[in-house]
Amino acid sequence: MRYAKHFHKDLYSKRHRDFDGIAMIDLDSVEVCLNKGCWKPLACVETVYDTGNYFKYTTVTEHVANGLNIPAFLVFYQKGLGSSLFYKIRQIAPFKSRLRTVSEYVWVSYLRKLQRQHQPYCKHGKR
Repeated sequence: MRYAKHFHKDLYSKRHRDFDGIAMIDLDSVEVCLNKGCWKPLACVETVYDTGNYFKYTTVTEHVANGLNIPAFLVFYQKGLGSSLFYKIRQIAPFKSRLRTVSEYVWVSYLRKLQRQHQPYCKHGKR
């Protein structure tokens, strides 16, 4: 297997790596408009379970986000209390920020802000 970490669920990725001359990287998450029929990308998110190693290659995620003219984030997460998660987040496009710890409330509030900012321009939402 070429450059592989986890294949227990991703048979496409496993098979893809069997062939020379092609390459792929999965994108973990794309935040999209919530209006049915729109689905415009609002942000790209690369996620990593927080083990204390705060590095991950994000070049492809940055290229995709810059090409779409949307922000991209590297999100480290850990299980919190109950069903909540703890987050350490770094913006990686269109600019790079420092890694900061944020609550789940702050992260979800930011994602909702992306939705609100898009709504005035959405052709599928109520105006």
